[in-house]
Amino acid sequence: RSLATDGIQITCAPESEDTTYQSALPEAEVIWHVLKPIDAAQIARAPKLRLIQKIGVGVNTIDLDACRSRGIAVCNMPGTNTRAVAEMALLLMLACLRRLNTLDAGVRRSGGWGEGWRLQGQLGELGGKTVGLVGYGGVAKMLEGMLIAMGAKVMHTSRQSGVPLAEVLATADIVSLHAPLTAETEKFIDPRKMKRGAIF
Repeated sequence: RSLATDGIQITCAPESEDTTYQSALPEAEVIWHVLKPIDAAQIARAPKLRLIQKIGVGVNTIDLDACRSRGIAVCNMPGTNTRAVAEMALLLMLACLRRLNTLDAGVRRSGGWGEGWRLQGQLGELGGKTVGLVGYGGVAKMLEGMLIAMGAKVMHTSRQSGVPLAEVLATADIVSLHAPLTAETEKFIDPRKMKRGAIF
């Protein structure tokens, strides 16, 4: 779908619609980017490209070296989804502790609590648990306040502050990852170093 306004031609291409996107690249000066990776080959097909604007925070899906070599600016929107991501991390912790997937499947299968009662001894609560935050940017800092309000103890590790990663892994009941995927962070969490029964 294309529209023109004030001399600006805008082509909307859902991420599932590759043909529209690929056909727009040769004339594109700006790409508003959501999630689908933008690699060097796509950048090469866009000779007029001057800016990739990430609609969100992470730019790890954009070939930054290819942009740098062409002088293409890459911008993101820091803080726009901090609360949403922090709340989602909290939701996932609670879902794991309360065995939500298992209980949901059981209720849907039986139409009642049925097998759910057998899980009573296996359900956990966040209060009193130690949560280790790996990375300590905006999301982790916001999440920390939520966790403390719910009675959890919080520790963190990052390049700038906190305790060593090994201490977080050995101590935390829940480890929550808030670091970008880079060559430095790839496979740097060793589950064998985590506390037995911990949630990642």
